[in-house]
Amino acid sequence: MTEERHDHDEERPAGEHDRATFGADEGAHAGHAPDEEVDVLRRELGRVREALDAARIEIEEHKERTLRARADLENARRRAGGEIDRAHEAGLDAALGPVLTVYDDLGRALQAAESGDPAAILPGVRAVRDTLERKLAALGVERVGAVGEPFDPDKHEALTAVPPHGDAQPGTIADVFEAGFVRNARLIRPARVVVYEDERG
Repeated sequence: MTEERHDHDEERPAGEHDRATFGADEGAHAGHAPDEEVDVLRRELGRVREALDAARIEIEEHKERTLRARADLENARRRAGGEIDRAHEAGLDAALGPVLTVYDDLGRALQAAESGDPAAILPGVRAVRDTLERKLAALGVERVGAVGEPFDPDKHEALTAVPPHGDAQPGTIADVFEAGFVRNARLIRPARVVVYEDERG
């Protein structure tokens, strides 16, 4: 029987023998290929899972950092708001000081008037005015608008105009209805005045 198989192999053409051998080898390789591909896919899947886990961790850390930053910002806003309120209150207290002093001076002037001597009130009222002007000057506040000053539309508001008379100069202040004030060169309130007419227009 062995010899017969030999004889049949010898009788088979060379090309057919090679093709048969190649087919056998290919079948052997085909049997291993799916296992190798599965291993590769498993490794790739493992790497993808690791990347996803790392991304999830990074996202969570980013969320925590964002929440902390928001909390810090809110705390800073609350602190700043409290500091602004305290500064505002301190400013009001400082501004009230001169007003309270003037209040005391007015009380003394009224007491003098009640003594029955009308002339006694005049020095008290002048003292109140002088005290108030000193307190305002200490705060950087200066009065603007006085009789005889040239009219300045940046500092004065003309209520009306009257013809000049005597030595009065046209375009100057004839009377002051309300004094104006500036603080650090910034206008707080314009002086409301009556102006001598400027004949030149």
